[in-house]
Amino acid sequence: MSRLRFSSGARFRWHDVAYQVVRLLPGEQANIENILTGAISIVDISALVHALFAGDLCFVPEHIAESPRLGVEKTPLSLSDYPEELVRVARYRLEAICPLLELERRTRTAVLDRVLEIKAAQPEQNGRSLQDSISVAAIYRWIGDYVRSGQDLRALIPAVHARGGKQHSRLRSEAEALVDLVIRDKYKVHEKVTIDDVRCELAVRIAEENRVRPSGEQLGLPSRATLARRIEASQAFQEHQAQRRRNSARKTNAQYGQTPYPNLPLERVEIDHTRSDLVVIDDRDDLPLGRLTLTYCMDTATRYPLGYYLGFEPPSYLTVMECLYHAIQPKAGVRQQYGAEHEWLAYGIPATLVVDNGKEFIGHDLEDACLLLGIVLQYTPVQMPQFKAGVERMFGSLNTMFFHALPGTTFSNPQERGGYDSADQACVYLSEVDKMLNIFLVDIYAERFHHGLNGIPARRWEEKVQTGFAPALPPSAEELLILLGRTTTRVLHHYGIEFACLRYNCDDLLALRTRLKGQAIKIKYHPADLSCLYVFDPFEQQYLHVPALDQEYTQGLSLWKHRVIRQAVLEAQDKVDLVALGQAKRKIQQIVDAGRQRKRQSTRTRIARWDTAGKPTRQAAIDPESGSQTPVVIPPGSVAATPVLLSGDEEQWEIGYAPLRHEQAQLAEEEQVQDE
Repeated sequence: MSRLRFSSGARFRWHDVAYQVVRLLPGEQANIENILTGAISIVDISALVHALFAGDLCFVPEHIAESPRLGVEKTPLSLSDYPEELVRVARYRLEAICPLLELERRTRTAVLDRVLEIKAAQPEQNGRSLQDSISVAAIYRWIGDYVRSGQDLRALIPAVHARGGKQHSRLRSEAEALVDLVIRDKYKVHEKVTIDDVRCELAVRIAEENRVRPSGEQLGLPSRATLARRIEASQAFQEHQAQRRRNSARKTNAQYGQTPYPNLPLERVEIDHTRSDLVVIDDRDDLPLGRLTLTYCMDTATRYPLGYYLGFEPPSYLTVMECLYHAIQPKAGVRQQYGAEHEWLAYGIPATLVVDNGKEFIGHDLEDACLLLGIVLQYTPVQMPQFKAGVERMFGSLNTMFFHALPGTTFSNPQERGGYDSADQACVYLSEVDKMLNIFLVDIYAERFHHGLNGIPARRWEEKVQTGFAPALPPSAEELLILLGRTTTRVLHHYGIEFACLRYNCDDLLALRTRLKGQAIKIKYHPADLSCLYVFDPFEQQYLHVPALDQEYTQGLSLWKHRVIRQAVLEAQDKVDLVALGQAKRKIQQIVDAGRQRKRQSTRTRIARWDTAGKPTRQAAIDPESGSQTPVVIPPGSVAATPVLLSGDEEQWEIGYAPLRHEQAQLAEEEQVQDE
């Protein structure tokens, strides 16, 4: 269960002491009982929330709370820890029961109608093995499991360890993986794709795979009929066909109305990117750096700002997850830190996250993280921004009320800018723009009358909280970091794990390596901070914190920054070692410092990204008694302290900006001219 609240009956551990919420009291307070001693006390719910994100408190899962005996079966944390076939079955079951969850009265007639509707509408799309399992009893069982788990998709995963027999694939698992990968890749386009196109691409992929396989383990090419069945049953093909039908219907019958907004906070949250219409300047030399990227998410029920990310990173999955992390955690201390008149009220896990079809929003890691947090990921139709009009309109308000009123603004279009020199007039420092944005969001936008809401966002949020609304929270701050981490696989060696030419090791990996016997293991990492990894232990169903061996080099080091350093090293030698990395890091920093004298904004933007990339959001607080390291969360959402997070495979992650090689060449040319 990854979506919990401090409601009556909820159990949690606070400073290693087990408590249970007895009842909720007026004034956002609760009666909690010490399970061991039976002592009753009254605490503020806000104190429990802050303790949760500080790492001092975590929820106790329901199955552990009811059966605390040893040997209880542990539930894997991430969907990637399950076989893909079982996850597909769980997604199918969720799709089957979703319409019934919205009914106030779930009668047997309604359930029977849903069963007949599924069998009549999709007789062969999801395979017979799934269709045969549909029955009234199965629907009731799935609904009960899903509701009791707190809408956790893992409750719908079948409790089986193997499948076989009739209707089971006879292809090898490696061939099945290639078939799924080729189908997903080929049906990402809008043009028509034939079976022969898919089969030709699959033949090339299998031939490439067989080059490195022994003669006795060669993969065979599936028949055309087998491939046709796989395509018809694939989700990528169904989405491709549905998209073609929607595009045709939209062009014929295009008519738009008003989007209905929910009544409860966090029921619908919209997120999107924009490039700020403001040129900021460097605090060191007062020269313009360029425009920042703003990723912003907003609660549509109250129009209250929920979270944001502001930095020089281009729009990517990194900025999405940093913004999402900032939105979920409470943002206490805004008045003290930024000098605002009001505190930032909104926090919590959204029920529905509305995104567009940008590549940064598409991927299994974001989908899995949302499913495990109980978030419904809703994609809007292509090229139809009116389906998330709230955040689009918010960007307009930010420009007209904030960015366009500051010196150095670029306005929204060249015609509006006229002869205004944005770079010459810029006087807003990089260190001050985050403070100004916080003050604008909590003191101006959240406190002014909103015509679309017909009220004040801050007052609307307070009204909902006073009437009993409680934001959903993750079980613990560390689990939230792991769920939002990026995933890849590595093999454990006697020296630990090698990732991106860096080595990670700890004492806990010795026993794990012995049990794995050379098998690859799943790891999670944060591209903004390479100082540690999280290694999944499949036997204990938990993640191990594994630090990097060279903490001096990796502390605050981002993956993009590390790749720039590696590229500089590889140009000079074939093998990368830590000494060469450290020397290259120092040399590139000297080039960056020297490049500050250049006035080209494109160069200075990359320099600013070098300086701000990889600012850590977590620091290891060492317990003086046990010597163990406890993660401490630092509030993100700023340029000076950018949150870590992300998902996806590191081989597929694009750097976004070109490295600094041409700046090195230009600097060398200038030095040569000066010498002459």
